[in-house]
Amino acid sequence: MLLPNQVEPKGARRWILWPTLQYRVVAPLVHEQRLNMFQRAVLGLARAGVRDRTDIGRLLGLEPGLVGLVHADLRQLSYMDARGAVTLSGRAALKDGFLDPTRTIVTFVYQDPFTGTLWPASTTRPEYALVEWRHRLAVTVQLRTPGAPMSIRALPVPVPDDVHAAVEPPSHEQVVEAVGRGEKVNRRGEKARAWASPPPDRVVTRVSMINTGQPVYVPVELRLRRRTENGVESVSWVAHSPFTGRQSTYLRRLVATRALRWSALGTRIDEFVGQRSDALLVEYDQLDVALRQTLGESIERRFTPRLREHRYRYELLVLLERDISRLRLHSGRSPVLGDVVRNSWQLHESILREIVADHPVTEAAMRRIDEPLRPYLGECCRAIGLLYSQHEHLRVADPPAIRSALRKPRDAKTPPLLAAALISAVNGGANHPFRQLAAVRPKLLTQLTFLSGDRNKVSHADPVELNRASAETAWELAQEITAAYLGQPLPDLSGKDHVIHGEEEE
Repeated sequence: MLLPNQVEPKGARRWILWPTLQYRVVAPLVHEQRLNMFQRAVLGLARAGVRDRTDIGRLLGLEPGLVGLVHADLRQLSYMDARGAVTLSGRAALKDGFLDPTRTIVTFVYQDPFTGTLWPASTTRPEYALVEWRHRLAVTVQLRTPGAPMSIRALPVPVPDDVHAAVEPPSHEQVVEAVGRGEKVNRRGEKARAWASPPPDRVVTRVSMINTGQPVYVPVELRLRRRTENGVESVSWVAHSPFTGRQSTYLRRLVATRALRWSALGTRIDEFVGQRSDALLVEYDQLDVALRQTLGESIERRFTPRLREHRYRYELLVLLERDISRLRLHSGRSPVLGDVVRNSWQLHESILREIVADHPVTEAAMRRIDEPLRPYLGECCRAIGLLYSQHEHLRVADPPAIRSALRKPRDAKTPPLLAAALISAVNGGANHPFRQLAAVRPKLLTQLTFLSGDRNKVSHADPVELNRASAETAWELAQEITAAYLGQPLPDLSGKDHVIHGEEEE
């Protein structure tokens, strides 16, 4: 596994191992891409026959000393001879404005196997780290030295089956730009923007590929980014380049695009942004001990101490109780509105996946998914007490996705997961938890769909207007699904508002 730049992260983060093709190349090093205005002006006058420094300075309004410095630069670049005449290479540079590199280096560049693009980075001396493969979705990477070790856990993104056949080798133009942008960042710490135009042939022909692409993994660090706007805190994530340790829009786009196609990566990011796993435990551990005990006792009275056997859900409920209590103490908008919605959906998602896993359906029931899907889902809704029209919220879920959600619920996204819970309830007994919820909430799928949508907007920092009714309903749904999951009577919340997004229950 390649480790070009070992940067110790701070704060909440996750690591992924991104597959790349590593090429060793000989390439010209472009420090400055274009002629500056003085070089272009002096070259233009020299081509027109004006070679005297005094005359050039008078025409351009420049001091003769500055003209002398520009002349020296142009002679060093071989764009002018000793007499001040423009050379053939100077005429070529004046025509396209591209500076000829004066140095050639041997370095490594990296190609993304999914898009075929080169990373805007290069390194002359890549470093390698030991990797322990725990299983296909988790590896441990040993960083630093034996005297000061640091281990990180990372999610390896699968490599395409035939990576060499999937993408073409990078073009020489791509290599020149990647090396130039990478060296600019490494040397000056500047942000290297994409080039407006490709390098000319006289530069490109100096590129040589020493080897074919070698598959290597590159560690990419994901970090949470928090921001507060109008008193409301939002959470999103950013990707950091392993070459510079800095935030990279290019890498974030690569990761986000892949997450749409590979559910394991999307789930890992959703868990990270939604503050599940380590981030959630950190937030719970930071609660004041007395407050944690008070909230825990209240929740245990509501659901019995048996809830402590489900540590993750117990801690989510404690955080949810803290946030809803804060919300009820303040008038107007509050930054904890988003926290209530986010933690409530995290609880629902966790329990729904467990419910589907605990109540599998038969193969005969699985085959019914291949019938005309929407009428079948509508009948399922009616069978457990939901309104027939509730199946409209599942219209984006297709049969393969629903089948996958029934077989592997822990990887399922929202619409297929809700469809799987619905089918599981239809084929389950009267005590099925989802059936119990449907009996008291005929628009359950509407409420869960809105809750999931609000949670996504909050987590990904999209502008979203939440109201107190949404938060209260999110809290109530969390209490009811927990009770149903534990096999307890649903709590009496008749005194609460059952409105979400302005839509009342029928």
